[in-house]
Amino acid sequence: MRISSKFGSFFLLLFLLALTSPVAVLAQDGEKKDNTGTNPINFTYDARFYTEMSDLDFSNASMLTNTFEFRAPLGKTAANLGVVEGFFGDLGSKYALRAKFRHKTLSMDAADGSPFGNATVSGIGDLDVRFLAVPFVNSKYAIAGGVEAYLPTATHDALGDGKVSLVPQLFAGFFNLMGKNSIFVPGYLYAFSVAGDEDRASVRQHKIDIYFVWLLAGMKNWLIINPQMNFDTENEKEIYLVDAEFGFMVPQLPGASTYLRPGFGYGGDKPFDWTFEFGFKFIWR
Repeated sequence: MRISSKFGSFFLLLFLLALTSPVAVLAQDGEKKDNTGTNPINFTYDARFYTEMSDLDFSNASMLTNTFEFRAPLGKTAANLGVVEGFFGDLGSKYALRAKFRHKTLSMDAADGSPFGNATVSGIGDLDVRFLAVPFVNSKYAIAGGVEAYLPTATHDALGDGKVSLVPQLFAGFFNLMGKNSIFVPGYLYAFSVAGDEDRASVRQHKIDIYFVWLLAGMKNWLIINPQMNFDTENEKEIYLVDAEFGFMVPQLPGASTYLRPGFGYGGDKPFDWTFEFGFKFIWR
């Protein structure tokens, strides 16, 4: 596997995260407000910066993706509507927008069939923007639905799909089903292309996303397990992925948190053998 020259920065940030994690884990005091950013139906203002390394399953290739993500709620909060009390009462707003901006570095090996030869391709990836709404919520469960749009902003063919794609999606959130301060969110997404480069493959995928969250240590830490299934009907592939996230609040910076997220793919159509993501979040109301 070939990793770009930015590989060293990964270990530097990982080291800094390791320095702060014992402080966050051992902290016992603090407010009970949920600033973890783990509840997909808790709409907040937040900015996220994260890096993902992937060992791709073709051409002895690797990908390094740096992402800036911004989220913003719209409309009145569910708490102000008076439908929920207690911990899950502060569920953000009924509507929210999310945007992801990516910079990618892809390294490939010609000896293993790379169409670009021995090359490192670096540039902007595709942009995606999502609108999500919560039409119903109570103290036990919520329903959320929305649509996501992928735009072909990549500066190189290897860094994006070359298509304008829409992804309608539907989620159900169940609170405290697996213990106190737990969240279970199964979701269904359908991705399909509507425009773009006619020479690039069309997008047509059915996705099942299952999201388990446990808030720990008085909401100072959390654990997420996220299995995903992708049925790519355009290319006749079945893709199975799973990742796990451990995160912790940074007590010195209110609203700030960091996390580590390893993952792997399995099955004959997996796009990568493993991934590792780490990031920083800052949440404010």
